[in-house]
Amino acid sequence: MRLVRRNRQGETVSLMPVVLTGVLLTLAALGVGGAVVANRNRAPSSQSHPGADRKYAALPMMTFSLGGSDARMVDVKVLLEIDPTVDGKVADPYVPRISDQLSDRMRQIDPKQLAGADGAILMKSTIAGVLDRELRGVRVKDILLDRMVVR
Repeated sequence: MRLVRRNRQGETVSLMPVVLTGVLLTLAALGVGGAVVANRNRAPSSQSHPGADRKYAALPMMTFSLGGSDARMVDVKVLLEIDPTVDGKVADPYVPRISDQLSDRMRQIDPKQLAGADGAILMKSTIAGVLDRELRGVRVKDILLDRMVVR
């Protein structure tokens, strides 16, 4: 394919500027179309705030003895993300049983296991195990460690 043609006077004229202009306009149109699609997918839904429908039940501050050779303790304050239709005080009647079960489980954990991010994951999974057993009728979406201090 030749990108050259002859005009009426017989001179050869390059079609390269016309082709490049067409390619650039096509790329610009694709960019604008992509931006429109990306903004449409990112637009907020009918809710005014995406986290507005979250509801939390707070467990009281609890202190537990840890296992191991040295006498270490852990202070834990937990928030439970629950279904927005459930009363925030739903866990209150179960707190003594939850605390008792957690106390038994914490004695099996060495204080060194609670260091760093892995410690938070271990603590959350331990709490989740107790909650699954004690709060059977309540769906807990997430467990948030509001405070965790090993002393």
